[in-house]
Amino acid sequence: MDIDRSNQCRTVTGWRCILLILLKSYMKKMESKLQPPLKYFLRDEVVIHNEATSAWVIVHGTVIDITPLFAAAERKTSLQKKTLQWLLALAGQDLSSFFHNNELTPIERTNRNGERVPIFVPCLERNPATQLYWYRDPALVIGRITFHPCPVKIINTLTFHETEMIVCYEDTIGDVREKYLRYNDNACRYEWRKDLSMGSETGLLRMDKTLTENGYQVNLRSPIPVIWIFYILPPGTIDTTNGTHSCSGTSCNTVNGPQAEESQNASASPDGKQSINATTKTNCTALDIHECAKN
Repeated sequence: MDIDRSNQCRTVTGWRCILLILLKSYMKKMESKLQPPLKYFLRDEVVIHNEATSAWVIVHGTVIDITPLFAAAERKTSLQKKTLQWLLALAGQDLSSFFHNNELTPIERTNRNGERVPIFVPCLERNPATQLYWYRDPALVIGRITFHPCPVKIINTLTFHETEMIVCYEDTIGDVREKYLRYNDNACRYEWRKDLSMGSETGLLRMDKTLTENGYQVNLRSPIPVIWIFYILPPGTIDTTNGTHSCSGTSCNTVNGPQAEESQNASASPDGKQSINATTKTNCTALDIHECAKN
């Protein structure tokens, strides 16, 4: 009888262990679903955040928003303010040299009192909201530096504007479209394709996938990926050779289409990599796009 009871106890204990393991795995999956997706940045996107109102730094590829440290700077002592000024002077830069390799542990030295202190004094600053060191506070982590900056060329088949951008290797096509909004406010009204077969499902880009997941070759030896975008007319509009008109009943009103909008944005491009063919007609079909581009 004692042997049977011991076997039963072992069986019950075994089932409890299995249920506990399954519960832990389930909780981890739920936590991963609740966490926001990790964002990726170019170094050029980080370097512009170098003011007290918006300050970012990089530590071993991790992008940290240290802006909250300066929000409560008025309550700091004069010495603490000096360390914050030192940290602000390096905002937008990579501070990995002050930390051990691939670790968020600052490099230390021994001061005159025999105490171990960081060689980078601002490492002693904490987030006022959590009282954690700023480099160890998950609430301040906003993303990571991209594995590989990828150039991409976007060709607007309506206006024949060519826009060259640098995006992150991990960016989805949807992320690329969001970054393209600075050049064309109507980017969401276009069909984004890998080829010129407008309306076909074969070359249609999946907005939730990256360049490589959509079939592009992204490496140093491959050509620049080309994305073709086709403007989709809203319901109730008629595309003519003279422009785009909006018709309602018996009256037609001329509206500002994406053609004029992108022409304005093209002149404001900071990198000057957009090219415009002003003499090309805009009523070309997708099949004649190469011939029209030569005119």
